[in-house]
Formats: sequence, C-alpha cells, structure tokens
Amino acid sequence: MLLFRHRRRPASVPPSGREVVRLRGDLDARSAARTGRRLLRVIETGPDVLEVDLTELHHLSPAGCAAFFAAVRAARARGTRLIITHPSDQARTAMRQIGLTYVLTHWETGTR
Repeated sequence: MLLFRHRRRPASVPPSGREVVRLRGDLDARSAARTGRRLLRVIETGPDVLEVDLTELHHLSPAGCAAFFAAVRAARARGTRLIITHPSDQARTAMRQIGLTYVLTHWETGTR
C-alpha cells in the first residue's frame, strides 16, 4: 500500500513556488497509475519546484517508476523543476535501471 501525502494550501494563501509530496509504502505496478495522476494534479497547480520525498518509501519497482516519467513530462511542459529526494539504495537502483536517473539528471543539466 502506498500513502501519498501532500498538504494542500488554502486557496487564500499564494503559492510558495515549492510543493513537497511524501510517498510512504510501496510504489509498484498497482499504485503507479494512481500516484502518477496525483503527481500530475500537483504539477497542474503550477509550482516552480515539485519535490518528491522518498524517505518513507519502502520499495520502488521498475513499474512504479512509470508514475515519475509521466510527472517529468508534465513538469517539463509547465516549466516545473521536479526533484526526487531521499531515495533508498533500492529505489536508487530501480531508478537507475529504468533510466529515470538519466532523465532527471540530463533534464537538470540541459543536456540530451
């Protein structure tokens, strides 16, 4: 089971430019589509930076990485910087195997 924590700002509070989403549990094939849709909704609010904190993510499968690829595309289209923080060694390995680390690194540096 995956928990997706994002504290929404009250409508009366102007955007800070940075949003933080914390994932907790397992991100795999069962939870990737839903997580991807939720990340897209956060990106649609227009933050300058979206941080996805993986501190409490126990397992990231290669199929679960699909949620991040959709978010990367949407973030690029809106000019939002997407960063993934605090991945475990296991998550870092899955991200590297599927090519997500490459996509994030080369987007940040502006290379292709």
